[in-house]
Amino acid sequence: MENWSTKKNNYQISNKYRLVKADPEEFSIYETVYGDRIYNRFAVKHWDLRLAVSQDNPFASDESFFWIKVCEKKVGGVLIEPNVLARIFIIPPFNNFYEILKLLKKLLLKWSDTNKNIYVYQISPEQAHYFEMLGFWPVKNRRWMMRPTEVLDFTWQDNVIVNTPEQNKNIEIARLFYESFKGGVDWQIGVRKNGQGRTYEDYLDEVDNYFSNTDELLMEASTLIYDKTNNKLIGACLISYLEEWPLIHTVGVHPSYKGRNLAKTMIKKALTVLHKEYSILRLFVTIGNLAEAVYYELGFVSGVEFKNYYLPAKKKETSDSLTFSD
Repeated sequence: MENWSTKKNNYQISNKYRLVKADPEEFSIYETVYGDRIYNRFAVKHWDLRLAVSQDNPFASDESFFWIKVCEKKVGGVLIEPNVLARIFIIPPFNNFYEILKLLKKLLLKWSDTNKNIYVYQISPEQAHYFEMLGFWPVKNRRWMMRPTEVLDFTWQDNVIVNTPEQNKNIEIARLFYESFKGGVDWQIGVRKNGQGRTYEDYLDEVDNYFSNTDELLMEASTLIYDKTNNKLIGACLISYLEEWPLIHTVGVHPSYKGRNLAKTMIKKALTVLHKEYSILRLFVTIGNLAEAVYYELGFVSGVEFKNYYLPAKKKETSDSLTFSD
């Protein structure tokens, strides 16, 4: 097998198979049809946007889209470069996924810095078993959930004050999210190799990102809840926008105030307000997050779970690791 080079467009990976550099736009068409199932991107309205989502490359540093070919015939595609593999798909009637994956793993080990983890992203449930057989380790995964918007009945408790988020409250909101999620499954996803979990600054970056990706209606659908007795921020639900539809950016309740249906009420408000212009509301949920039960009770349905894997480094890294996010 040949060494990696950004200047090479063709790699012979066995007597039978080779990788050939693919045009990203053409690759995105094939990957959208054969890899990114329609029922997984079920909330993207337009074909052009579906292709743009597929063509986006958040995992790798280079345009490392490749066809998998037998002679001159395409039998699949993959995004692959040192320490990264993603978006692998097979084109029917070819079906020897295991044989291909064994070769790609061997290639990754040759190309990669094995003192660092090798990361694998967006693996479908049908492919997951093969990665696990070949020694890839799973990480925490997330999936879409969605629900139609509608006008719902909801009431606020007498001992709370309800406000609309303002950007000058970003520090207060970030502190609430840090306190709400610390020690939970979402907090664990962000744990770095040095053992440090997600910091207040991480949440502040997310809150600042929210205020840069919202509009008047989404702000109206968002909520801050304060305890009337001490003016403490105890709950927040931020609604943003992703791929043409509103998205629950983050929803959190202070641990001391959980069990009072505050999150449910904030989401009911969002569904009611958004019904003016949008037909659905989406969210991401981490597998193992107890909040999924809340979403289920509110009528949200789950989408297909795409998995992430990695091959562990040979020795402990000193630098911060990648974190997984959507």
